[in-house]
Amino acid sequence: MFQFALIAGVTQLKTAANALVLSRFESHALPYLYLVGALLVAALTVLPRKEPHAPSESLSVLTGVGGLVVLALAAGLSVGQRVPALVLYLFVDAFTTFIALRFWGRMASAFDAREARRAFTALNGVGMAGGMLGGLLVHTLAERLGTASMVVSGSLALFAAAVAFHFNPEAAPQPARSRHLSTAVAPWVYLSTSSYARVLAGLAVSFAVLSSFVDFFFRLRVERTLSEDGLAALFGSLQLWIGLVCVIFQLLVAERLLKRLGLMRYLALLPAAMAPLALASLVTQELWPVHLLRLLENAVNYSLLPVGVQLLYAAVPDSEREALRGAVDGLLRKGGTVLAGVLLIGAGRSADGATMALAVLALCVVLGVLLLRLKPAYVEALGEQVGAHEEDEELDREDRRLLVEALGASAPERVLHAVELMVQGELPLRPHLSLLLRHTNERVQERGVQLSLELGATETAPLLEELVSQGPRRPRDSAVWALAKLAPERAELLLPPLLQSQDVGLRCAAVGALLSGKWRASALVSLGALTARGLQAPVVERREVARLLGRLNDATFMPMLTPFLSDPDSSVRRVAVRSVGEGGYVKLAPRLLTFLTWREERREAREALAALGDEVTPMLEATLNDLSAPLAMRLQVPRVLRHIGTEAALHALLFSNVRDDARLHFRIGAELSRLRDEHPEHPVDEDRVREAMGRRREVYRALLEPFLDLRAELGEHSLLTRGVGDRLDQALELSFFLLGLLHPPQVMRRVHQHVAGKDTRRRAVALELLETLTHEEDRSLVVEQVEAHHRDLPPGATGQLEAHLAWLCRSEDVVLRACARYVAGRIGLDLPPPQEGDMSQATVQKLFLLEGVHVFSQSDVDDVAAVAAIAREARFRAGTRIYSQGDPGDALYVIVEGSVDALSNGEHVLRMQAKETFGDVSLLDGAPRPTDVVAVEDTRVLVIDRRDFLDLLADRPELLTGFFRAVSEQLRAVIKSSELRQANEVSPEMRQASELMGLVGEHRQEEPPPPEQKRPLAG
Repeated sequence: MFQFALIAGVTQLKTAANALVLSRFESHALPYLYLVGALLVAALTVLPRKEPHAPSESLSVLTGVGGLVVLALAAGLSVGQRVPALVLYLFVDAFTTFIALRFWGRMASAFDAREARRAFTALNGVGMAGGMLGGLLVHTLAERLGTASMVVSGSLALFAAAVAFHFNPEAAPQPARSRHLSTAVAPWVYLSTSSYARVLAGLAVSFAVLSSFVDFFFRLRVERTLSEDGLAALFGSLQLWIGLVCVIFQLLVAERLLKRLGLMRYLALLPAAMAPLALASLVTQELWPVHLLRLLENAVNYSLLPVGVQLLYAAVPDSEREALRGAVDGLLRKGGTVLAGVLLIGAGRSADGATMALAVLALCVVLGVLLLRLKPAYVEALGEQVGAHEEDEELDREDRRLLVEALGASAPERVLHAVELMVQGELPLRPHLSLLLRHTNERVQERGVQLSLELGATETAPLLEELVSQGPRRPRDSAVWALAKLAPERAELLLPPLLQSQDVGLRCAAVGALLSGKWRASALVSLGALTARGLQAPVVERREVARLLGRLNDATFMPMLTPFLSDPDSSVRRVAVRSVGEGGYVKLAPRLLTFLTWREERREAREALAALGDEVTPMLEATLNDLSAPLAMRLQVPRVLRHIGTEAALHALLFSNVRDDARLHFRIGAELSRLRDEHPEHPVDEDRVREAMGRRREVYRALLEPFLDLRAELGEHSLLTRGVGDRLDQALELSFFLLGLLHPPQVMRRVHQHVAGKDTRRRAVALELLETLTHEEDRSLVVEQVEAHHRDLPPGATGQLEAHLAWLCRSEDVVLRACARYVAGRIGLDLPPPQEGDMSQATVQKLFLLEGVHVFSQSDVDDVAAVAAIAREARFRAGTRIYSQGDPGDALYVIVEGSVDALSNGEHVLRMQAKETFGDVSLLDGAPRPTDVVAVEDTRVLVIDRRDFLDLLADRPELLTGFFRAVSEQLRAVIKSSELRQANEVSPEMRQASELMGLVGEHRQEEPPPPEQKRPLAG
């Protein structure tokens, strides 16, 4: 009602003021009015604001005061005075801007970026209905009652608006303000630092100049054609038609256009429509082009611009938005009016119809250019809102000085960090190599040797000789290789005696350095003697020989390396695997596939395969798509392909099996996204990407109803409900991984994070960014998943459990099938025959024993199933000591049946029962147990060994995320409850958290912040 009454009153007042000024003054006086009016508004804008809840800030009070001022001016107008007409014109212009800034500031705080599209179009529709009423009143009554009576009618409408707001003030909350700067300073600071704010300001100034030029052009053509009351009636008719067009546009067209065109093309409708009319006014002296131009300009100012421009402010941080809106819509936009006035005054009588038409046409071109520049700035600003912008990493002069200074530090970590930053920043390191080679730490010396070799720094040869003769082992061996490359003459004099050295590392380095020169025969003899010893050699010697064979990078030595891949010692095998990659021994690549499933060699196998590059990509692609290959092996392949990082590797991931393990699909999507992020130059088959997105949408559609119904039947925390929810989460995240192949991947990951998050305002900004960046075809593939997140939907219907279980029991998803079969068996349903690849019954039993255990409540069911697979069952009789204070922390225990007591120095600490755990923190840090734990009664537990758990974490880092989220929740619950419970009273729900808090305090473990999303993007 406020907006309706306000626009009705303003329409009558503006119409009357325009008619009064145009009839009582010449049109060439208008530029001076533009100038004075703009300066008046600018002065109001920079005035200090009072507290938001002060009476003088109330829209009700401000509107009522405006009505009183207008009534006073109406009295002067009724007796034919000219000055009140000028005052009314200036007052209405300033008053309208002043009230609009406050009103739209409140509305922007009331709605997020997505809600604002619907709310702002509806508000404008209601407002323009008021404009229609105002225009109709002026059109009907102006010639009968006189223009001054319309001023009185307008003041009454303002009083009505004041009353309407007074009785419903909570509909417009106060906007947020900058916390650190005054409102007079804050917008200018933000304008100086934000390219988006500057383009937005330029757009506002251009719109203001265009509006003034069109207004002047129209008045220039129609002056002296009608009487004062006739002009008022004409302007009222225009307002009536403008209102009608705007209401239809806002209520029926605007939201659809916004959705279809996007915000930038929606705003581009203005110059696109006005330019042809300006051209038409050049070729004809008839009034219809000017009338249409004026009609369109008013319609834009009342309808398209308020919605479009207010939506542009969604990209501005909440704390800066109100101040920037005041500066841009108030001061700078009126500055555009001042500019227009100055230009028109300067033009004088030469500002005729043709000149103005050309000026309008030129401004339409300027607006088009600004809108082209606005889109990337808008996307960047939205990206900053969701945290998807890239930081400027360029080093300034002071940074460079500090880095060089750090090279001389005694702390090796500081030196090495400075070196890496200088390498990344491509800063010259050659002048500083002597500092590194003379450092007291061997890691720094070794890095200095590597850099000397990479940079071809022959001037470091004397320092390398010093390291060869008296340096520590690691930099000494590296210096031998470097000396042979940088000073071969000196190497041939110094190194031959080392072929007989008792130090195997030095001997191997000498062999490698001398194989390419005249001492090759002697080096081969020495190498033959080393390899001939085989398993009889010490482990240290076997490691050095395996490392040497990799560094030689010569296929003739590949047979010598092969036996080391089967060495009984894991440290030798790891070195041999690494040497396969370093030496480029592609023929040994199939041997490395097996190591992808081995705990200790897995990392080296991944790195070695990645080092072999595209030559092994076909083999890896075949393994990835081989359903008979072990799943544990296939799960490692996407990471290897991502590290290879070639176009062929991307193709292998993108064209992998359509129907495969859900977790493998997720990992492929994650690695695809990261590969695209690291190598945006690789082309992508867009059709294939969209096909994959379509399949994710079908998965989402298929699982959504079962998820909602299972949540109603089994509850939120049932393993089966959680498992189906996990698949929906993965389908959504995979869709954004795939979108990242077509659009900036980092931005798409951040958009997903906020779409799946809890912050509704950030979610709205993320969706706005998604809509701005993507095409309608791409958005249609994810719109069902993002418009209403599945976890925000209400539970589904009951009575469908059996049907959903029957369907899930036949699923190709191993984990969902196992959970569904267990639940179906528990409620007595007939089970279909087992399928090949089903989880073992023992693992399923342990999986459901972990259901409801809090430390795994935030983990995906896939991860809980992996924990169940490594857990073993143990039983303890009543009174048995499970572990003692001071024992190594080598396992986590989950109580299945029974209860245990924790004792510290013989004193009872707490009792733990079924579904509770103990030994959690020691599982991670391996520190000694802080308490004794004794079985109170016969107790059955699941034991998760620390070594197996850490191995699981190496392959599933997201498991640690869920673990820490659960621990964090417990700690927060303890802190909150400690203020409420009385001394010596420990609630059963907090027992486990109390133990965890004590452990964290004793071991000084700092709790990491809980992540914002359930599954991290890495790995």
